[in-house]
Amino acid sequence: MSSNCIMCGVSITQGILCPSCDRPRRVKIAATAVESADLPLDTVSPAVVSMTNVLTAAGAAAAVVTRDRSLKFVSEELKKLIGEVHSLRQLEEATGVAIRDFTKRSSRTIAIRDHKLFVSIIPFSEGAAVVVRQEFDEPPQISDVPKVTDVIRSVTHRFVAFAELKSIRIEVSVPDFEERFRHHDQLADAVGILVDNSLHYVPAGGQVVVGVRSMEHKGKPILLFFVMDNGPRVPEHMKRVIFESGFIWNAQATERTGRGLFKVREFAAAHGGSVWVESRTGKACSFFLRVAPDSAL
Repeated sequence: MSSNCIMCGVSITQGILCPSCDRPRRVKIAATAVESADLPLDTVSPAVVSMTNVLTAAGAAAAVVTRDRSLKFVSEELKKLIGEVHSLRQLEEATGVAIRDFTKRSSRTIAIRDHKLFVSIIPFSEGAAVVVRQEFDEPPQISDVPKVTDVIRSVTHRFVAFAELKSIRIEVSVPDFEERFRHHDQLADAVGILVDNSLHYVPAGGQVVVGVRSMEHKGKPILLFFVMDNGPRVPEHMKRVIFESGFIWNAQATERTGRGLFKVREFAAAHGGSVWVESRTGKACSFFLRVAPDSAL
């Protein structure tokens, strides 16, 4: 049975990989964006200037905080939401979010003047960006044994703010089914690792699609999770190595590899499945995670 590619809409007659999808239009960041932030260029690092450029170009309600806890930038959009702030302490008081660890990405929902807002702390080399956006859709509430579709939506929701900063479209492709997964917390961690790695490698203007399909493998039901993107592909000689526990990730390397992928392999093996990466067309990189559903146990 044929279906349409979830990346570009082209008809697919075999498998779930598109034979001809292409990259979407890139989004260029305005070179003069930093000027509108009124930052004195001689007092900030290039990393802070770069982050400020990204936030300004994206029109984000955001602030930039350096590791010495100095507030370097507050966008006009953020001032409209929370008012004037001139220090990190004021920013914390206005949002109700304490910013202590500049190395870990985190998100939480807050309420200000009857508005529900989503606050994300996004680390970068010199500090962190604090991004606030209005919450239009309620994040899925994870029950004791959630549906796998809700797990996917919940994981993807955590990365939306970071994707927006890089002008990356992150989409969810899930069917309407009731399949549940008992070890949903482990599943969320595994899928989160795959999404995090995609966002690291996909360029500005790119696309990431996260999804799941209920299928059969050797006559038995399986859940096939996937994270597809149009970033660079994994070199052929690295396709197995990157899932080994001894693999050391180098974020600066020119080759696409990945961080923490051995944890995904261990999760898959513990649940009667496997994980692998494919790039048949050379235009898209796809990570697949296969596990047995609760109904098959």
